[in-house]
Amino acid sequence: MSIQTAGEQKYYDFIGDRAKRLRTGMIVWGSFFAVAFIGMFSDARLGAVLALVGIALAVSNIKSQQALRRKLDAIDDKEEFFRQLSDPNLIELPACNLIITKDYLLQKKEDISIYQISDIEKAELIPQGKTGKTLILTDKTGSHHEIASYTKKERTPEAFDKIYQILNERIQP
Repeated sequence: MSIQTAGEQKYYDFIGDRAKRLRTGMIVWGSFFAVAFIGMFSDARLGAVLALVGIALAVSNIKSQQALRRKLDAIDDKEEFFRQLSDPNLIELPACNLIITKDYLLQKKEDISIYQISDIEKAELIPQGKTGKTLILTDKTGSHHEIASYTKKERTPEAFDKIYQILNERIQP
């Protein structure tokens, strides 16, 4: 797939770390298969065990690749999505690994999440003891999604408060 717009480039830059880990995973399971093939000549059981490990890693890696592709497939109007990613009004908060567009919120934690703002019912700040807060989004189905959290030791609350304010403005009808 070739990148054709600035919005596509922004998206692929955003998911770049996750994509690199998946490519590294492909190298690992490919290496297991290569070592298994070589090992078959000296010890068939060792080769079979290495091949089984390679198969398990390959299956896991391929499922993760498909899941990452499905994130983008869930977007109905990809052209508009990519246009919004190149819009000057885009809000990017690298400290929180978030991108907020007119209609979408992109989050990067262990995995990539794309939320359509029109599907979000409310944003809530949940106190975490005396030193922190967590921002939770509730979608129209009642599911809760942790978007960001902070403690005073980790970072200052300015970026966190900015996220909450922006999302509240966009969620309100």
